[in-house]
Amino acid sequence: MLQDKIFKLKKYLFFISILFFVSTFSHLCYVYLYNDSSLEAVEWGTISEALIGTAPSLNPLKPLEWNNKYMMELLYRSLLQYNVKTQKIESDIASCDLSNLRTVQCILEPNVKWSNGEFITVDDIYATYNLLQNSDINPIIWSLLGTTTITKAENAIVFKNDKKDINFVNTFFQPIIPKSVIETLWEDELKWDFSIIDQIYSGKFKITNIDQNFSLGITKFVLQKNNHYFNNDIMFDQFVIKLFSDQHSFLQNKHTVNIFNDRSHFIWTSVPRFQNLDYTLPQHVSLYINKETINKNSLRWFIFEKINRENLIKILWDSFVKPVYNPYLNETNIDKMPEKKNYDELIASLGYYKKAKLIQDLIPSTKETVNYSEEATTFSWSISEDDKSKLSIDKFQKDSEIVYSPDYVDKYNFISSGDILIKWKVTNATDAVIINDYQLKWFSAGNKTFNYRLRESYGTLKEWVNTYKIYFKKWETKELVEEITFIYHKNKTQLTKAKQNFIYSLHEAEFKKSQEAKITEERNKPNTVDLIKEEKLKKLSELDETYYYNENLERFTLKLSYISTETDLEKTAIYIKDSLKEIWLDVALQPESINSLSKSISNKKSYDLLLTGVNLWYFPSNIFPYFHSSQVKNGYNFSSLKKTSLDILLEELKSDILNPEKETEIKNKILSILKEEQVVKSLYTPKINLLVDKTINTSLLPSELPNKELRSNILYNSYIREKKTINFDNKSPLSFLKYLFNKIND
Repeated sequence: MLQDKIFKLKKYLFFISILFFVSTFSHLCYVYLYNDSSLEAVEWGTISEALIGTAPSLNPLKPLEWNNKYMMELLYRSLLQYNVKTQKIESDIASCDLSNLRTVQCILEPNVKWSNGEFITVDDIYATYNLLQNSDINPIIWSLLGTTTITKAENAIVFKNDKKDINFVNTFFQPIIPKSVIETLWEDELKWDFSIIDQIYSGKFKITNIDQNFSLGITKFVLQKNNHYFNNDIMFDQFVIKLFSDQHSFLQNKHTVNIFNDRSHFIWTSVPRFQNLDYTLPQHVSLYINKETINKNSLRWFIFEKINRENLIKILWDSFVKPVYNPYLNETNIDKMPEKKNYDELIASLGYYKKAKLIQDLIPSTKETVNYSEEATTFSWSISEDDKSKLSIDKFQKDSEIVYSPDYVDKYNFISSGDILIKWKVTNATDAVIINDYQLKWFSAGNKTFNYRLRESYGTLKEWVNTYKIYFKKWETKELVEEITFIYHKNKTQLTKAKQNFIYSLHEAEFKKSQEAKITEERNKPNTVDLIKEEKLKKLSELDETYYYNENLERFTLKLSYISTETDLEKTAIYIKDSLKEIWLDVALQPESINSLSKSISNKKSYDLLLTGVNLWYFPSNIFPYFHSSQVKNGYNFSSLKKTSLDILLEELKSDILNPEKETEIKNKILSILKEEQVVKSLYTPKINLLVDKTINTSLLPSELPNKELRSNILYNSYIREKKTINFDNKSPLSFLKYLFNKIND
């Protein structure tokens, strides 16, 4: 009995030993075989991305923006593309020589096909650009093509321009569509939305289906791999774009998507299955000071010095924004400390004082210097030569309203050139033009312009002061339109002295006029002076002691315009208002929409400060529109800065693709000028969270992209499933034994 039990136990142990040996041997074989195996992605599965907003037009000819721009990035190819890996502009369907922007030749690449298998041809490219150049379908591209001459050859297309402009390269990112499609569309159809399906595409994807769920507010676009795209590296079966009608609909269905570009931080880190891939765009939020309304450098320095960038970043949260120190987005800081000057004196020079000072000046003093008796009819005003040299003409100066050439003619001009041609505009119906007492002989009724040359030999210009009164005559009525003065000296040293004396005479005349006005006022109201002072003292007592006021008790207030559609911009505007209150400056916030802001920009008197975002796209070196003198009146020169030395540098940077060393040199010079002028303070750039499902294997995007549509590159390196591939080279029973021996000795 005992022997039977022992025998059964031995059999049981033997069986377990065999089982253990087999499993161990199998495991060793598995480890040995897969020891040097490689993981390979398998084309499998579906990836979905969420978009919020209106349905894309899918028309690549219209101006590309929002969801439509992203869809075009997936569905169509252009002459050039931006390579996010090399961070360079490279060939897409053509190799373009950009060394000379006046003549750009693009040679068609081989093996570029449409989704129907047909080759993309030069005719397709020419037809696309010819249509855009000769119609108003896309005003942006139309303006860039301008006077461009476009010609085609067998496998190339050539663009010729009369000037060099780096902005022209943007036209090469325009999606190309087949000539056959263009020829089948009616003129009106070109501006409409394109068909959702059955289109001919050239990108890595093509649309195969669309599904709408009106109850959930979701439209699904089903995209599949375009097999005619040469070397297409998409590693999943299909890509689904879920378009949600609004934010609420998205938040209720966020669990159904794998990718979301969380620009406004709707969900951020609230969904654990998402990983955050942060990136920034070549854009920045900056505060601009309008030099037309704040023309004192010292005050601009004081304003910017009080706005602490680091504290602002903490308020906005450094996970959401990144500090920016200048318009070129590099690390050079162009902030500047104010000059050592009494701040109260600076504000007083603008005619504004604290409440206490106004009260003190209003109370009668034994130190009165102005005699208001009947005999006091003349005044003398004298200052030191040092103070005389500091007098400014700004308060008397204004731009000419009817001169259109040269670019800048003011009410008072100081010249050393003895030959200047002035070109004027006629602003209303006029029979004749009279300058001083001379009627222009060559002007005829109906003319829109007239010329007048300032030249000594003509007798129209003499050394010292030349005043020109321009009259428009209609019938027998003579109307004074404008009066302009030119102070002329051949010798520049004499001109400088003459300018100083002339400015002094303006200030002296103003002083005498103001004193005479005071006497007249006092003489006319001899019995009401005390009552007026008493009333003014009462109003003064009601004023806030914090701020500055002028003689009319008007508060010194800065008007700050900003785009109110962005939460961060609104927070920043409030922060600026609170910061400037620390130096007793009142700020009136003026919320603007994008449309209303464009109107405000053209009226430079409507704001003192402007808070806005600027996007530099593919060419962050080109800040021409924001600081060039030519952009002050109708462009985006928010600060109204006019400086010839700056204009020259901006034009050089805009006109060519320079080598990095030369570009850096020019940028440093530009930043040096902006630092001295203190008309802009760059604050931050928003960080964008690209949320990607952790189940998706993908390589990281660069930390900076030229536009958010290029996030599509993450799809080109993504996959869901992978497999192991065994390397059978050098696999044999003998090598297996050696492997076991090495493992035992380890």
